[in-house]
Amino acid sequence: MDVFDKVKKAICKVQPGVDEQKIVSGALLKEDLEIDSLTQVELALALEDDLGLTLPDDELDKVTTVGDVVTLVESKLSKSAS
Repeated sequence: MDVFDKVKKAICKVQPGVDEQKIVSGALLKEDLEIDSLTQVELALALEDDLGLTLPDDELDKVTTVGDVVTLVESKLSKSAS
C-alpha cells in the first residue's frame, strides 16, 4: 500500500462518512473534506501509529491538502529509512 492509500485510509478512519471520491491529492482538508483542527490532530496520530513516525505540530500547521499530508509523511519516512 502506498503512502496516498495509507493517508486516505486514515482520513476515512478519523472522518467517518466522508465521500472517498473526494479524497484526492488536491483536496483541501478543511473546505473539501470538512476536517477541523481536532480531526487533523487525530489524523496525524492515526498516521503516526500506523507508520511508526512523528509528525511535528509546527509542520502539521502548514498542511492544507491531502497531497501536503502525503508529502509530509513521505519526507518523514525517507528520513527514518536513512
